[in-house]
Amino acid sequence: MAGVLRQYNGDSLYLAAFAVSLVLLGYRDVKRNQGKNGKKALTAVLFAIIFIFNEFAYRIVGKLTDATTYYRFFWMLPVLFVTAYVVTQAVTSGMMSDAASGAVSGKAKKGQAVLAAAALVLCLAAGANFFFLNRANFNRPKNIYGLDPEVLTVADEIMADWDNEKEQPVAAFNMYLQYQVRTYEPRIVWAISRKAYLYQAKNGYDYKKYVRQQHMIAAVNEGIQNDSKALRRSLEKNGVDYLVIQTEFDMDSYLAQISVVPAAQSEHYTVYRVEESGG
Repeated sequence: MAGVLRQYNGDSLYLAAFAVSLVLLGYRDVKRNQGKNGKKALTAVLFAIIFIFNEFAYRIVGKLTDATTYYRFFWMLPVLFVTAYVVTQAVTSGMMSDAASGAVSGKAKKGQAVLAAAALVLCLAAGANFFFLNRANFNRPKNIYGLDPEVLTVADEIMADWDNEKEQPVAAFNMYLQYQVRTYEPRIVWAISRKAYLYQAKNGYDYKKYVRQQHMIAAVNEGIQNDSKALRRSLEKNGVDYLVIQTEFDMDSYLAQISVVPAAQSEHYTVYRVEESGG
């Protein structure tokens, strides 16, 4: 159970906030309703542990769908909604009780508003990694998801080189770059499917399935330089416009044979443009 949660950042503050929220719900229920709703909540948590938060459920879901991508939603939904409910209820109930009793002065209310605003600014700043506001203007942070800066460079270089506004560029990345680039720049289309990566990781380069994509995986993941013509056919069949490969693989001369040329470079990666055959 712990391993499944940690796989999807279950050891983050979200899970701690969820646990605190459950405790507060139980305490409030015992205080107001003699624990009637608390028993229901406890039952729900036990069912969640049995049917969701465990390795067995993960494996069952994995047989039916892409568990490694979508399983997180099974536990994220209750975690986020319960936490949001408890925090919202705490704030609104406090305001309502203050208004009903009239015990809070205008000065105290103003102080609460200032604290709430400060907390909001702090959350925005922490969530975005740095403040929205700078000396020049009010702006949205460029790297809001805290991605590897090199990912931003690679994606920006591809979009800067791309000159076809009617279509989207298709690029092949290694597994590390693939998800991060799409998070930052969704206009870039994956050339290699996630299922092809998983199949190759399990079976190696057997070329029995996802044959066309396995040639690209060999190039971008490991810098393998075997059959350049097969790689060229793979690029053409998948409509690939760019390859992004670690510079240390030294693929320039190999790729030049099939009209794939360097277009840009980051600290550790080279962005190659796939030109028309014979161009």
